[in-house]
Parts: sequence; C-alpha cells; structure tokens
Amino acid sequence: MLEAKSAMRVCKLILITFFVLIVTRGFAETAQVKDWVSYQPKVVELKGTLSVKTYYGPPNYGENPDTDAKEPLPILTLSKPVNVRGNPNPKARFDRRSVKDVREIELVLTMPHKEFIGKTVLVKGTLFHAFTGHHHTDVLMDVRSIKLDPEDH
Repeated sequence: MLEAKSAMRVCKLILITFFVLIVTRGFAETAQVKDWVSYQPKVVELKGTLSVKTYYGPPNYGENPDTDAKEPLPILTLSKPVNVRGNPNPKARFDRRSVKDVREIELVLTMPHKEFIGKTVLVKGTLFHAFTGHHHTDVLMDVRSIKLDPEDH
C-alpha cells in the first residue's frame, strides 16, 4: 500500500512538472514574439547591422541642401523589429511614448565604431525617445558597449 501511495505521488509530481513546463514555455514564446523592451534606465541588448546615414542639419535641416550641414550618424538596423514600452511615470516626459515595430535605432556612440560598420553587432545600452531635431529615429540608444555578433563571425 505504501508503494502505491509513493508511486501516485511521483506520478502527480511528474504531471505537475510537465504542466508547469508547458504553461511557462507558452508564456515565454508569447513574450518573445512581442519583443517588448523598455526605455532607460533599463539596459537592453539589441542585434543588428551597423551603418552610417547622413542627414541634413542646421540651419534648415534639408530645406536648403547646399548650405545645410551634413550629419553622419550611426544607425542600427535591427535583425528583428522590437516594440518599446513607454514609461508611465509623468516625469519620464518623452519616454512616455510607446513605439511599435522599431526597425532602426540611432546610436549615441562615444567609442570607436568604424570597424563595425556593415557588420552584424550586439549593442548594449539604454533607450530613449527622440526629443530634438538632431534625432532622426523615434528611438535612440545611449550605447554602453558594442561588439561583433559571435554567431555571425
């Protein structure tokens, strides 16, 4: 009789474990499919191809291309689009806006990066929403680190 109770407990434990694995795997896939990331102060890592795009700057930001400054800016074209969740805190100002289907992110880089141009990279940093005429994508990243994607090389 004792062996039967013990066997039943083991069977119940196996079934519960199996159920928990199935349920949590389903939730993980849903979160992965949605790919929601957050603005600063949360640090995120994104994968994509680094390029440099030139935008018109002052004084007229493209209205007079002959006299407007040219601003070459690093852009990360994401391998997979993400959604950026707005911060509900009223003090977050510009970062309160959620943005869906983000495919390009302007990078704020203070480190050398020319050797990464045209390559697939992993970029780690904090995201923020555009707030000046010098910002050319809805979402930007203040970069903490950049490295080649080890899977790509």
